Amino acid sequence: MKKINIQIDQPCAEDFKTFKKTEEGGFCKSCKKNVVDFTKMNDQEIFNFFSNEKNKTCGIFLESQLKSYSNPSLSSNRTKSTSFASSLFGLSLVSLLSLTNVYSQEKNNTNTIVKEENSATKKDNKSSELNEKFTVSGIVSDGKVPLPGANIYLKNYNISTQTDMDGKFTFPKQLEAGDVLVVSYIGYKAKEIKVTRENQSIKMDYIIKLDNCQIVMLGEVATNKVYQSKRTLFQKIKSLFTNE
Repeated sequence: MKKINIQIDQPCAEDFKTFKKTEEGGFCKSCKKNVVDFTKMNDQEIFNFFSNEKNKTCGIFLESQLKSYSNPSLSSNRTKSTSFASSLFGLSLVSLLSLTNVYSQEKNNTNTIVKEENSATKKDNKSSELNEKFTVSGIVSDGKVPLPGANIYLKNYNISTQTDMDGKFTFPKQLEAGDVLVVSYIGYKAKEIKVTRENQSIKMDYIIKLDNCQIVMLGEVATNKVYQSKRTLFQKIKSLFTNE
């Protein structure tokens, strides 16, 4: 498994907010370079970027993002493998127990069907509520002034928007109850907003206050790629049951 250590050895004193905006971030006139805005990226996106990038990169990060990264998707796959192994074990156990309970299940078959139908009805009702779409809008500020250019993205999806000069936004995609929006702004602590239905309206308006407490680092990125040795067959089998 590959790990990537990210740090900025010599922070830059330039003000990123004054840079001309580009698709990836902003253009620095002093060093004539494009500066990538990593504050909008999650761990998977940062890992993917530096896994493929071979040239020197200038970037802006939240201090909490300067750390060691491994591929999050690998951990997710291991978790799935562990769940699959556990499911196989559970299925075998259920099959064994079912041999001793066949008569009992046949005797109570009518009652079971009724319960399953009731359960299915409840699930259908709940599903219809969750699938209802809402238009989400709001204002992002620090409690005193609006924050223009704040980023709002749908968690786990590549869909986002930004606030206008008055700190206002309308999300470009209709959302469902349970969806999570992540609101971020350079130098401020990101906040997650869970969409919930609180009334009969199909439009949700939020007033979002961000706290100015994160340190921002700007400069040339120093990366150190660390390759770990491949796991043995025993380690792979062990990880299925221990999630290591």
